[in-house]
Amino acid sequence: MAKRWIGGLTGFVIVLILVGCGSQGATGQVESLSPEDMKETIQDSEKVYVLLTDASEEEKRDEYIEVVEENIEEINVKEMNAQNSKIVDGDMDLNEIGLEGSELFQSLSYYEDGQLQNRISLKTQKYKTLLDREQAIQNFINDTSS
Repeated sequence: MAKRWIGGLTGFVIVLILVGCGSQGATGQVESLSPEDMKETIQDSEKVYVLLTDASEEEKRDEYIEVVEENIEEINVKEMNAQNSKIVDGDMDLNEIGLEGSELFQSLSYYEDGQLQNRISLKTQKYKTLLDREQAIQNFINDTSS
């Protein structure tokens, strides 16, 4: 009986270790912000990555967040949905926040000292395959984080 208990405990510890090792991959994350918080973040951060979604459907928005989270390692990305009521109702303008330029929606942007430095579209129709999009995101992160 004692051997089974010790064997079971050992097996449990091994499972915990394996699960812990398996979750050590990407450590970056996407944090959703309000328009006010995004404005402050862009203005106050020396370097910041911004994911701007424009999805009225939560499922579509989650898809863009997921593709970014799967392809970042140690980068923290700030996300804002342009379908936020303050934007839609006209209480706040995207330019007022500091978000500007072409290919703005469904994009990942890199800002330094409040100024747009680079942007990549995440729209699937821009790429031949989903693997091409993933590679483009990884290249974008590598180019801007060095």
